[in-house]
Amino acid sequence: MSQSAPSAIRQSWSFRNRGLLGALLLVPAAVAVLFSDPFVSEGSVAGFAMDLAGWICFLLYVTFRLWATLYIGGKKDAELQTRGPYAMTRNPLYFGSLCYALSAAFLLKSPFLLLMILVLGAIYSGAVIKAEEVLLEGKFGEEFTRWSRVTPRIIPSAALLRSEQSVEVSLRALRKEALRLWGAALLPFLAEVISHLRATPWWPHLSWLPIS
Repeated sequence: MSQSAPSAIRQSWSFRNRGLLGALLLVPAAVAVLFSDPFVSEGSVAGFAMDLAGWICFLLYVTFRLWATLYIGGKKDAELQTRGPYAMTRNPLYFGSLCYALSAAFLLKSPFLLLMILVLGAIYSGAVIKAEEVLLEGKFGEEFTRWSRVTPRIIPSAALLRSEQSVEVSLRALRKEALRLWGAALLPFLAEVISHLRATPWWPHLSWLPIS
């Protein structure tokens, strides 16, 4: 390797500014969608399908965040975790977060926001996560290399799932994640309310916005 893993992390602009990168893409897109005309009408078949997709994505988010916390909570970076959800994807926490963002796009019924989320996901996969994996490869060496060869970076593969008889759980980490999820649960309900408000005639619509 031409440079040390910590040096690679420090020199990665996308890693150091990953929060800012997400905000720059998603916050303006979300505000624009908020005041644009709805893409599909509430109560339509398409609207029902997007609501269903949104709730499925949200349940995937909850499942993978909690499941990954059971395995990694309190042990992150201390050992290479390759069991449970980490047998299906190298980044179950990132996959859960992606599902969370997708749930908002579906519940708001916005193809534009969906596109922005997919663009951001591609940037994270190719830059932010890649920088983190440089660190893991430098720390765990051949063990990480073997695991990464057979395990997808983001999208889980159910065929790789291996069941466990037991797992050591950090209750502190699990409690912290559960509290985070309680706060996150506000998103789908808020998105549903906003989606209905956007369909009302008195809601401010900026018709010149070429998005939905």
